[in-house]
Amino acid sequence: MWLVGGAGALVLGLLATLAVKQRRTEFGVLLALGEKKWKLVAQQAVETVVIAALAIGLSSLFAQSLTQLAGDTLLRDEAAAAQRKINAWQPPPPGSTGVQEGIDPDDEPVQGADPIDKITVRLDPADLATVAGIGLGIGLLATAIPAASALRLNPRTILTKGN
Repeated sequence: MWLVGGAGALVLGLLATLAVKQRRTEFGVLLALGEKKWKLVAQQAVETVVIAALAIGLSSLFAQSLTQLAGDTLLRDEAAAAQRKINAWQPPPPGSTGVQEGIDPDDEPVQGADPIDKITVRLDPADLATVAGIGLGIGLLATAIPAASALRLNPRTILTKGN
């Protein structure tokens, strides 16, 4: 989970860096007109928060049903694979351990076992809030760092050297 989160944060940071880099000229013009640097960073942060709020809202509407559908599909596929394995299992020939044939005699299917045929996926508001908070934090950090680095430059430097 941490690896996926780290990779997502890295991708988000790279996308935010590209977005800020494309807007360097805009920042240079606004700074030359007297706009405060903190207002430009705040504008970037507000844009990120608005997009994140929309994404969190949409995901909270659809996450439960999509996750349940994915869980049911995975369970159905796993049950079908287990059934194929049960149907294909053959005991070792008489007088043999089955090792030479690649058969594990201890791998015999359990008779009368109650298979799992239903899975219930639940999305708690606390879990959604945790994920939303982490995502929002990553988004703000990924926006603020490149914006702050772009704003270190002098407006004259931004406008004369371009990208």
